[in-house]
Amino acid sequence: MRLAVIPGDGIGKEVVPAALPALTALGEAFGLDISYDVLDWGADTWLATGVGLPHGAVERLPRDYDAVLLGALGDPRIPDMAHGREILLGLRRGLDLYVNHRPVALKSGVIDIYRENTQGLYAGVGGSVTRSGAVTVAIDECVHTRAAVEDFVRYCLRRLRDDGRRKVTLVHKSNAVPNTGRLWQDVFRRELAAFPELTGSEEYVDAFCYHLVRDPTPYEGVLASNLFGDIISDIGAALMGGLGLAASASVCPETHFALFEPVHGSAPDIAGKGTANPYAALMCLALMLDHFGHGTPAELLRTCVREAADGPTATPDIGGHGTTGRFMDTVLTLLDHHRTP
Repeated sequence: MRLAVIPGDGIGKEVVPAALPALTALGEAFGLDISYDVLDWGADTWLATGVGLPHGAVERLPRDYDAVLLGALGDPRIPDMAHGREILLGLRRGLDLYVNHRPVALKSGVIDIYRENTQGLYAGVGGSVTRSGAVTVAIDECVHTRAAVEDFVRYCLRRLRDDGRRKVTLVHKSNAVPNTGRLWQDVFRRELAAFPELTGSEEYVDAFCYHLVRDPTPYEGVLASNLFGDIISDIGAALMGGLGLAASASVCPETHFALFEPVHGSAPDIAGKGTANPYAALMCLALMLDHFGHGTPAELLRTCVREAADGPTATPDIGGHGTTGRFMDTVLTLLDHHRTP
């Protein structure tokens, strides 16, 4: 496992370095060959050089590494998030990371939310007309290609089946957005026919969000377009206890290259205070281990992180009185206590 580590901005520069010793400990315990390089891409570099994603980065990353661990992007000094869009969207599109996986771990079980990651309203197609310094017309186009939707749906259905899931829900809005909505419906129904192990259902996005909050237990696997997946996965994070607990993986199935990213953002209001929660960064490492076929150390890491989160050294956002460092000390102690290679 060769990793490119991008701590990024804000608390990303705190939680990612804090979490990496857990990966090192698991590598030593389970005989995993893990190496990583830290890349200084983020707000500081952008402000100093005007460069977010360096020239040749998209070609270099899959050549030299197997995956990326990204901490967070966002800095008050760059209010339009220009560097964040250049880095994150540049990596998603340039590396064709079209599958975004956001597991939602609840007491009733895990809901696997899969979000198409490169098209829809995030495709960057549109423009605006400005008159006297004010925007008078603004257009953002929702763009989906059938080939991309087919690849996404087929991969997600296969993953859900292989992971032992039995139910899958397509979230769309075909009653109000008929053209792209019907494309998704048609692809979903056709592809689902090849997976008799899965029972499919469909819901409008507004009704789905309502049902998810009231009772998430009926859901196992969820497929959604880019914008809808972005929104419902944040609702799922809230149900878990907050964005500080949510991890994500963005994957290109054809190359197996992946980017793992906590969902919580850079949180500049608490950056530098030593209280940032490394929970999501650690869960990203667990997703990464799973991605490379190391299920046993991944599950051990999850167990230890959850135990630490229930203890006195948990960070304030989840009801504890600990710091980033104390939380990680607890995780590492638990790993040493529980690991059974």
